[in-house]
Amino acid sequence: MYDDVIALRDFYNTPLGQHVTGQMHPHITRFWQADTSCLNVMVGYGIGWLPPTVNDHDLPADLLSLMLARSGVMAWPDSGPGRCSLVDSHALPLPDVHVDRLLLAHALEFDAEPGRLLDECWRVLDGAGRLLVVVPNRRGLWARLEHTPFGHGRPYSSRQLCVLLETHGFVPKRTYRTACLPPLHNRAMIRFAATIERLGQRWWPALGGVLLVEAEKKLYAAAGNTSKLRRRRAGTAPALATVVNGPREGNM
Repeated sequence: MYDDVIALRDFYNTPLGQHVTGQMHPHITRFWQADTSCLNVMVGYGIGWLPPTVNDHDLPADLLSLMLARSGVMAWPDSGPGRCSLVDSHALPLPDVHVDRLLLAHALEFDAEPGRLLDECWRVLDGAGRLLVVVPNRRGLWARLEHTPFGHGRPYSSRQLCVLLETHGFVPKRTYRTACLPPLHNRAMIRFAATIERLGQRWWPALGGVLLVEAEKKLYAAAGNTSKLRRRRAGTAPALATVVNGPREGNM
């Protein structure tokens, strides 16, 4: 159900979804490189974690959203040049060693071959680049209920995700958990969401519904299956087609 951009958009328009956006936004903002010469890329549906009032001038100068073929695509942002494209998760239309910051959002948990996706991330990241992976937390309540995006796909524990990253050429550096609020569409509870979140971060942070792991690229070892990391010859990489004229929503 939530492996679709329309369902994801609708969830993030609910009060519960907006609470998740509020919790995620500080982590995402700190992660981006503000330098105008840097390229920041979201793979999956990272736009759900940007404030709904964000405009083109508030975004990092070079921020792209690559939405996955199985989920569909929509035009983004609402104003200014289009920055969104539909891509194959195992063949990202980017040159080798090109991206400074890469965010995986609603992507890894739905991929039947997550190692291949991480291999592609390793290929396109610059040597000093960083990867931020966001997945459902296996220990959290959100992974046990199906009425939010974090109740679908494969949840990960911190150890499972770190081992997977290490296997595919990354060094985990920081781990965060957020969304300690129970995943219930209850307006009374959401009114006290900030208080519940503060208590959760103090007393039961390991049970937060969302797991974030930031990792850097390991330069002295190839990532995963090295046969997938051969440099592509010029002209063989997929073309990057940007959605610019109105929404082109849903599965293609």
